[in-house]
Amino acid sequence: VVGIGIGALDGKAMRIAHMGYANAPMLLGTLSVIEMGLKALSIPHGDGGTQAAIDYLAARVDAG
Repeated sequence: VVGIGIGALDGKAMRIAHMGYANAPMLLGTLSVIEMGLKALSIPHGDGGTQAAIDYLAARVDAG
């Protein structure tokens, strides 16, 4: 679920929540779609968020 920021972040952020089980590929898919949407809509944002998540998870997710 992608939603609006709450509390002090209302109008300044978005949040990604899960309703049940979520794994690394599901999170990466969500981040990729958000980054693609921001780019398609010409919404200013920093590039590389999805790649940063890939790098972080690749170093920490048990592949075995």
